Amino acid sequence: MKHAAKVISLVINPFIMPLLGIIFVFKVHAIYRVVYPTDFGNLLILLASILTLIFPFISIYVLYRSGLIADLSLSNRKDRILPSVITAAYYSGFYYFIHRINGLDSPILAGFLGGCIALFISIIITTKWKISLHTQGISSLAGMVIGVTQITFVSHNWLNIGLLVAIGLVGTSRLILHKHTVLQVYAGAVLGFVVPYLFVINDWAV
Repeated sequence: MKHAAKVISLVINPFIMPLLGIIFVFKVHAIYRVVYPTDFGNLLILLASILTLIFPFISIYVLYRSGLIADLSLSNRKDRILPSVITAAYYSGFYYFIHRINGLDSPILAGFLGGCIALFISIIITTKWKISLHTQGISSLAGMVIGVTQITFVSHNWLNIGLLVAIGLVGTSRLILHKHTVLQVYAGAVLGFVVPYLFVINDWAV
């Protein structure tokens, strides 16, 4: 059971969520994948891979090698603050880039902005309390995807259900590994889902 929980925590980790969001928008969404050119979507997927996945991981590895954090899994609450701030900065840079693209639909922008805001809120909470960043990450993706499908009147029910199931799997894995309490898992899930979802359905993109 613990082995499966470790695999789930490793595979469905917070760093990959922005990239999965971009893949959803340009490769899965029934309208956007047709409206936007394939090369354009591929370019943004590459940029997301670099800015929101590779760079944050390299930064955290450098912090680990420098002795500024105890381990790469960021088990200690205080060790999570600096890496999270750095990651949030990369995410914000990615949002700034896509925000400057003319013609990008506002629900896309709102979803990614909401994800950034959710991460910043979780950082503030982490200074005092160990909220689950894993459930916050997968829930942010779910909140964005469900919000975008709702606002664009596109049915991706199986994807939405799959994401909700993934939230449960991630939350359960964190509990099995004794990384969080039930309240910390629920808090991450609620924060992660509600903020991007509200940003999308209210078209809060700046």
